[in-house]
Amino acid sequence: MATKKKVLLADGALLFIAVSWGYTFILAKDLLEELSPLYFSGSRFLISGLILAVWQWKSLRKISPFYWKAGSIAGILLCAAFTTQTFGIGLTTPGKAGVITGTAVVIVPLLYFVWSRTPIQKGPIIGSVLAFVGLALFSWDGQWQGINFGDFLVLLCAISFALHLVYVDRTYDKENSLNPLLFAMIQFLVVGVIDLVLAILFEPVPSQLSAYGWYAYLFELLIGTLLGFGIQLVAQRYVPPIHVSLILSTESIAAFGFSWLIWGEPLTMHVVFGVILVVAGIFLTEIAYSVQPNKVETGA
Repeated sequence: MATKKKVLLADGALLFIAVSWGYTFILAKDLLEELSPLYFSGSRFLISGLILAVWQWKSLRKISPFYWKAGSIAGILLCAAFTTQTFGIGLTTPGKAGVITGTAVVIVPLLYFVWSRTPIQKGPIIGSVLAFVGLALFSWDGQWQGINFGDFLVLLCAISFALHLVYVDRTYDKENSLNPLLFAMIQFLVVGVIDLVLAILFEPVPSQLSAYGWYAYLFELLIGTLLGFGIQLVAQRYVPPIHVSLILSTESIAAFGFSWLIWGEPLTMHVVFGVILVVAGIFLTEIAYSVQPNKVETGA
């Protein structure tokens, strides 16, 4: 159980990560011109896992079979999400990819209530739908040309992200004393090993990165991966996956904000209304949890 103070701290940390991930969209777009997708994903996750292993060296002896089982399953889901997203975006339009990825906001509450076998609460459901509609407006590029294989891959990405969020929550319910950093370490290593094996089999060996390429890579490694997912996994000890998915949905807003500031992307009315609906969805869910708390107690 977590106090309201811890929940607020978790919310703030998740919002920081959402903004940081929004910035990484710009970095990744440039970096992928120098580094192939699987080498990029596999190397940063593997290095992040090794850094956590060194940091948690004294705690490694505490890793039980439960850690390896839960961490491996979560790692496979995380790997599926990143791999399908990377290749799916290359086969569809950015607007359609944004809409389809945003379906995770609706998938998470449905999975959560089915998996936890609890009654569906109106507040989180309405908030999730509002956020999804907002993301659809926000990501829409004015065109819809049917469904292709890239759309299907991005849909698999959204489902995988949703499954990962809910599975992590269920894991903490089973083992509340789980060390989130050890849990994250195993997931990172699983993603890193799978993607690097695939990269060696199917992608050319990368060449030397430029100075900007190294900046982008290190930011993605340290902030986007190591700190970002580390914070997410710690925060999920205190807030449910519906809450997490809604806050992280602001990643799209942050990505547009950086694109507007750095690249001069035009600000349209459907973007403005999309932002309003996403914020409204998060606000409505916050009210719902303050009235009927989930995982939160009223202590100091």
